[in-house]
Parts: sequence; C-alpha cells; structure tokens
Amino acid sequence: MQGSNFKQPTEPAHKIFDWRKRRSWLACIRHYAGHVLTTELRQHLAQERPECWSDNLSWLPDSSYILAEFTGSLTGYYTHFKGFHGCRPMSVSSYYEHGLLGQKSDLLCDLFRQIFSDVPKEDVENVIMRFADRSNSERGAMWLVGSDTFLVEQCGHYLIQGSEYLMALAAHLGRSPSGEDYRFRLRQYGIPTILEVDIPVKLVPGAQQVEVAKMILSEWGQLATRRALPFGDTPPCYVVRQDIPPECVHDHYHPERIIDPHRGHRPYVNALLSCEVCC
Repeated sequence: MQGSNFKQPTEPAHKIFDWRKRRSWLACIRHYAGHVLTTELRQHLAQERPECWSDNLSWLPDSSYILAEFTGSLTGYYTHFKGFHGCRPMSVSSYYEHGLLGQKSDLLCDLFRQIFSDVPKEDVENVIMRFADRSNSERGAMWLVGSDTFLVEQCGHYLIQGSEYLMALAAHLGRSPSGEDYRFRLRQYGIPTILEVDIPVKLVPGAQQVEVAKMILSEWGQLATRRALPFGDTPPCYVVRQDIPPECVHDHYHPERIIDPHRGHRPYVNALLSCEVCC
C-alpha cells in the first residue's frame, strides 16, 4: 500500500472514574445519563428535598428502573474504575511486571513458615490448618478502595503489616514466650506501598458496579436537593477475583505517615520512602 493516508485504528480513549474527583464525575453525569437523571427529576427532588441515601433509593421515583438504566450507562461510559491497593511487598517491581495477582494462600503460607521458622513447627502448622477454609474462600481475591487517603487514615494496617491473611495467621499464633506480638514481626519485611490501579470495569463484579452507581446517585441527589447527609466520605470498595494486568498499574508511592489501628491509631512513621522502582 502506497501513500501516507492510511492510519492504524486507535484504541478508544480510556475514561476513568476516580472517586476523589467528585466535581468532575458529577459534571460527567449529563453526558451519559441525562436521559435518566432528567431536569424534571432534579426539579422534583429540589422541591421534595428527601434524604438521598445510597443504601435506600426510595427517594427516587421508579428507583429500580433508574438504578438499572443508570448502572448500564455508567459502565458503558467509563472504561476503568480508579482503585488503590495497600500492601507491604518485598518487591514493588513485580506489580509492574506481572500485575496484581489474586491471593494465593499456598505462597503466603510458605512465607509465613519462613518468617516464623523459630516458632515450634507444630504451632505454625496448626494455625495454617485452622485457616484452610478461609484460604479457599478468599483464593484469587484482591481488595482495592477508591481513595488512597482512606487507606492511609483508616486501613493503615495493610501498609504497615501487609497481607490480611498473614496478619490473621500471626494473630492466631499469639505471642512468643518473651511476650512478642507476632503480628508486629510482619513489620520487618517489605515496604509500605500504595498502588494506584486503573481497574477495567469488566473485572469489577456486577454487584459492585451497582454499589458504585448507588453511591453516585446519592451524591447527585444530595446536590439536587441541597441536603447533605451527615456522614463522612467513604469511598467504594472493589473486590476483584481476576488478575489485573500490569498495564493497569498506573503508579505507586510510599506514605511517610500512616495511622496505625493496631497501636491506638497513633501515626506510624515509615522510614522506607523509596524502592527499586522509584526514580
């Protein structure tokens, strides 16, 4: 083929729903859901001024229809949901090479055995056996939330001590004869890290897509009624049970101060502020 007019087809632009950017995603609603959240509906809500809860959509006329239509429009418009994953990995580069891989309890149990190799083997194996059912139910699962600030301030133990599964094993292992809390030994391994991940919408389970839609509808309703609800900003949570490819790992960083729920919610000062990936 001669000439320079031929162009390769381009991938559609990514549209990323980022919970932290409330003004932006509220403004976008008219582009994809104006046929559902109409001017007439807004005027009705402004007049009635109901409490626009996310877990009870009775404030919406024909709420089942609106929720279904809005969820479909939302997930048709956005290609990705922005999520943040708190962890304490031994190697951050593995996420950029392999992506986020679902929880593999066998590997975590091997690491647990290494970390607590000085503890009687029988005690270690008994704890692992007690968690056999949980390892099966959580196999392949990954937890992400829509705000990195929420992770630092409310879920700091995932950054400070790492895997929840390892923490649970260590907690049930108890204390050493010298009084050591075995959970805190996990703080000696890895580096506190927040991963910024653009999760493909298709990887987010349908029930969670609906929950995000309800949260957006609640925020939209509060704006329409000018009646804010008296609760803080809790971001959406995503539990993904498929591997997230490496190209979805957008960025990472290592927070300097993290609220420590296992030590009276005092600040934990992280001295590990760079890793092998950091510039």
